[in-house]
Amino acid sequence: MLANPSYHIRLLEDVDGDGKFEKNQIFARNIPFPKGGVFYQGSLYVTESPNLIRYTDTNDDGISDKREVILTGWTLSSNGATLGGPFFGPDGWLYITDARRGFNITTKEHKVLKGKSARIWRCRPDGTGLEPMAGGGFDNSIEIAFMPSGETIGTMTYFMEPQDGQRDALMHWVEGGVYPKPNSVIEEDGMKLTGDLMPVMTRMPRVAPSGIMRYRGSGFGAEFQNNLFNAEFNTGRVMRHIVSADGATFKTTDEIFMKSLSSDSHPTDVFEDADGSMLVVITGGWFIEGCPLSRVAKPNVKGGIYRIRKNGTAEVKDAWGKKLQLEKQKPEDLAKYLTDSRPVVRDNAIEQLILRGNSAVNPVLKALPGIKDEEMRAAAVFALSRINTAAAWKGVRSAMNDKSSAVRTAAVRVLGLAKDTESVDKLMSMVQKDAAAVRRQAATALGQIGNARAVPALLNAASGNSDRFVQHAIIHSLILLKSTGLMVKALDSPSPQMRIAALIGLDQMDGKPLQKKYLPAVLASKDPALRSTGIWIASHHQEWTDIVIDFLQKSLRVSAVSDSGPVEDLMLAFIKEPDLQQFIAAQLGNPKAASDRKLLMLDVIAGCSLKELPEPWITEMGKELKSKDTAVRYKVLGLIESRQIKSFNNILNEIVQNSDTPIDFRLKALSARIMSSPALSETEFQLLLKYIGPQYDSPVRQLAVRLLNHAELNDKQLTVIAQTQIGITDAFLLPALMETFEGNSSEQVGKELLTALQTGRVRLDNLSEPDFQRLLKNFPASVHAMAAPLITKLNEQHAERLSHLQKMEAQLKGGDVGEGRKLFFGKASCYSCHAVGGQGGRFGPDLNNIGEIRSKHDILEAVVYPSASFAREYETYRVVTKTTAYTGIIKEQLPESIVIEVGPAPGLRIARSEITAIEPQTLSMMPPGLDQQLTTSEMANLAAFLEALPYRLDRMIKAQENK
Repeated sequence: MLANPSYHIRLLEDVDGDGKFEKNQIFARNIPFPKGGVFYQGSLYVTESPNLIRYTDTNDDGISDKREVILTGWTLSSNGATLGGPFFGPDGWLYITDARRGFNITTKEHKVLKGKSARIWRCRPDGTGLEPMAGGGFDNSIEIAFMPSGETIGTMTYFMEPQDGQRDALMHWVEGGVYPKPNSVIEEDGMKLTGDLMPVMTRMPRVAPSGIMRYRGSGFGAEFQNNLFNAEFNTGRVMRHIVSADGATFKTTDEIFMKSLSSDSHPTDVFEDADGSMLVVITGGWFIEGCPLSRVAKPNVKGGIYRIRKNGTAEVKDAWGKKLQLEKQKPEDLAKYLTDSRPVVRDNAIEQLILRGNSAVNPVLKALPGIKDEEMRAAAVFALSRINTAAAWKGVRSAMNDKSSAVRTAAVRVLGLAKDTESVDKLMSMVQKDAAAVRRQAATALGQIGNARAVPALLNAASGNSDRFVQHAIIHSLILLKSTGLMVKALDSPSPQMRIAALIGLDQMDGKPLQKKYLPAVLASKDPALRSTGIWIASHHQEWTDIVIDFLQKSLRVSAVSDSGPVEDLMLAFIKEPDLQQFIAAQLGNPKAASDRKLLMLDVIAGCSLKELPEPWITEMGKELKSKDTAVRYKVLGLIESRQIKSFNNILNEIVQNSDTPIDFRLKALSARIMSSPALSETEFQLLLKYIGPQYDSPVRQLAVRLLNHAELNDKQLTVIAQTQIGITDAFLLPALMETFEGNSSEQVGKELLTALQTGRVRLDNLSEPDFQRLLKNFPASVHAMAAPLITKLNEQHAERLSHLQKMEAQLKGGDVGEGRKLFFGKASCYSCHAVGGQGGRFGPDLNNIGEIRSKHDILEAVVYPSASFAREYETYRVVTKTTAYTGIIKEQLPESIVIEVGPAPGLRIARSEITAIEPQTLSMMPPGLDQQLTTSEMANLAAFLEALPYRLDRMIKAQENK
């Protein structure tokens, strides 16, 4: 994209005002990846990573003839997770979204900004003042909308790995906020934390939210004003979010505003036009990189721009105010338009007032008392701040006394950005007593201004506060103000909240002035929030080993462990300490220790970064394999498999050979053994062939096939599989069973395999030609020649897939949701890899909201042809080591190792020093052919269940109506 930029910006114009764009021409061309733009003072500002660009049409011919690089240094990513915007804030700053792709920027002030985390940036239109406003470990921030008080609301993806029907979000971005998901880049970039990562405003499933807007007009009705609307790429929907205050932040009530009937419709942006109608941008079928979309051949799907109007709405005359010739009017006359009902007219009048400078201040100040609408008053305050004269700033300071908290918040926001020292006294009062949003913004402003005189007021404000956003702003400013003496004194305060603010502030300041002598009392506190803060601080001070070990030993000796999550994190942080390792071994070996205590210890062992597990742990784990506690036994087996511990092989072999052992435990023991000793004895080989049989449940059969895949089979064993299994195995298991032949080069084995495929009752529906070619790669030419007719047949079948899906979709009518649920958790075995409502496996994507975010066609395609579409975070990789290879889903990337899951079992931890290659694969880990295991009626029931998710009354009614 950078070497041969091919994108362009197109200028569309509605010449006759009928709502349709008749004029169409290219405004700018040869652009790497333009992801947004905003007009300001006659120029178009565009993000086209790595640059922020200003395009200007100097001769008014509709074509840009001047291109200026304002700033540069961001990283281009071709999948759309890259620099976005800019968005022009009411405070006169440009706001820019970014993804977790890294940056290396030299600012206009010659300061180098370098890092890896995702950020929300802002700068002035000339590029000066660039700073990260917020950031974190999330994958991608997309667009921003501004509330009347200047609050920044944005769409983002991956505030967490998909779980419990959640992944994406609407966020309230605040100054200095560090947002989820947890990621090592937060620590690597030295981001200042104020406690746990900031909360999410509105949680969403895997919907890929993109464009967002705040509705300001009257065309949809008064009940829609100040609602947020966002486009969801994955669902074909535009969502309506009714916003209300929630302390110092917001919450939303959400409903579907528009939904496309086409599964190939992907909304990417929403705009409010000047007349109050909505423009919706629909992307065509071309963008499939990084989104869970179909890759099955289909007709070319084109995008478009659509307009939504409310029926019966009166036409808005001169919606843009062009006939008013605002540029020719006097400031006194322009001020009259501050209350105009047309939002764009108000905006244009404000821009003209700002251009008039100080001569516009008095007209705005005279107009302010008569403006009844708080949004309009806030806009006038923002205008005064942008005029930026002494008289204008006096008017802004007066607005701190406005009756509206939104106006006061707006005033405080711009005073902080301007570092206005004259407002410090008033801000010190406001931070202690005002509405929550105003207190938050006042705390932020005091940090921005930088006067340490504000520290006592900030500490007092912390006392008694329970709002996370206010707490964040206070602590963030305390960190910036660096007044250690007053904060150390605050550690003796009777107020837990004040102590928490002082503790975190001292811990996060440059130089980390917090001393460890203050920590024991905090860890021993009976106040849960204060104690949790102590644990949080201790977890990133590995030099305080003695205090931490003492705390862990005392707290873990009690009968029940509170805060088990933070305690586990703390143990992991200090896992290299011998005293803690001995304590863990003692807890495992304690016959009186409760099951949850032992599971906590095993979870710590599973998550630890040690290359070699201490011998005392291994000894106690061996004893626990004989425990009567089923959960503990299975957890130990998973650990042995994940860590590939050879010393347990004799015990594991005893379990496998014991016919009285339950089948599931027997196979899991063999799975753990195979990871360190992959050769199969004849007895073990025959055992697995037995468990492939149709008399066993599907999870058992699938696990047996996976074990054959992971084992090192000799030519004789492969020949047996070819002669006895390939010709009779059902289509559901066949692709996975054929994977056992990958890498083999024996001509006899290859011909036996092909003979079975050609002469048996094999259905090849679920085999793909590329994957079949990969299996044949090491076989001699004679085998390839023999395979040619099969490859031709596979290509023919692939071409028929779309029509097969359409035919199946038409047949699946009248499904029963309840019966479908039984299939999901029963015969179809979907639960072994997928979770619904907290039940089921975590190997595959969470399906809590699948009916809401995927069409019926997409769901069927994923079931019948799983390799045709991948959820982004569940791509298959082949990890090649010096001695073997593993195919699965990479679940975790650690500095010294990776964790790959090869099935619904604990992930394998592989040292990076052992890895020679990591290769993306086109084969899904989900076995194909489920439709051939179920009857048409059963498929209809399963589809009905998946379509009804999540279980909401409206979706249940719809599912019933579809019967």
